[in-house]
Amino acid sequence: AGMAGAVTAVRLGVAPNRARRRKLTSHDAGRIDTGRVVACAYAVCVGAVALGEVSRRAPGIASMPSRGWAPTASPKTRGGSPPRAVPAVEALDAILGDGPARDAGAALGAAVGAYLWVKLFDVLASKKILERKLSRKVIHTTSGPFFALTWPLFSSSPAACYFAACVPALQAVRLFGIGSGLIKNENAVRAVSREGDKSELLKGPLIYTLVLVVTTALYWRGSPEGVAALALMCGGDGMADIVGRRLGAGNKLPFNEDKSAAGSLAFFIVGFGMSVGFVALFHHLGYMEMDAGAAAGRLAVLAAACTVAEALPVTGVLDDNISVPVLALVLGSFLFH
Repeated sequence: AGMAGAVTAVRLGVAPNRARRRKLTSHDAGRIDTGRVVACAYAVCVGAVALGEVSRRAPGIASMPSRGWAPTASPKTRGGSPPRAVPAVEALDAILGDGPARDAGAALGAAVGAYLWVKLFDVLASKKILERKLSRKVIHTTSGPFFALTWPLFSSSPAACYFAACVPALQAVRLFGIGSGLIKNENAVRAVSREGDKSELLKGPLIYTLVLVVTTALYWRGSPEGVAALALMCGGDGMADIVGRRLGAGNKLPFNEDKSAAGSLAFFIVGFGMSVGFVALFHHLGYMEMDAGAAAGRLAVLAAACTVAEALPVTGVLDDNISVPVLALVLGSFLFH
């Protein structure tokens, strides 16, 4: 039922784009964009929740063999208590404790860091030191990975992932406030939007933060497919645009002139490399049982599949911030479990 609701929401959210595109006026932008935001947010959240519930409730699914990997619903698999003692994690536990106070402090620190990071590019874009489109894509490429690097600061409590998920959730509220006109912040609009229209914040940027909420709360630091979805959406998709705009003029894809071979290659290399890096990090810290070597082949399959999905001519129908992470989570649930 959850997946059916997600599919329906996607259809509702993208239907307006099937008509010939036109420049929105201030009168109709809010009405159309708000409906699309609600539909896309519902699709992402309901679809991910359904996937999470299926993976937790379903019996073990046969898959490719791997070293030392036996998926369970325990905190170990989801990145709670490390499955083995790691000096770095033990040192953090000794210094920061292991309870709600630590998680609240880590969430506050991560939220302040995230705000300052985006604020930096707000200022650079407002002073025209950095091109607006480049600023937007640098934020897209780096914000999610930098947030994931703060995950080891959280405790081994089962509730730690929800404290962490509050960080992108707060950013989602901020984006919604700015995009809907409830909060006035022209610098944020210049840094994050494509054309300087505040309503754009209700599309890709808001969906981006909602995907971070889902991957954090439902998959967390013990899930290879979770960190891969984050890496491919942030690093892969972001670098595809940056590289494609600069090096893709002479190598357009035959089936999509808006995308290039250079951009697709950047998507695969950066998305795959970042996925392997996060798996290696969380395995080293003891949160993930599968190591990077055992995961590399499957991560390459995920990266290749998402590279193809990102290159398809469906930009006006389905946002890459939905198609890429959802494909990574769905395919990853079969490859890793």
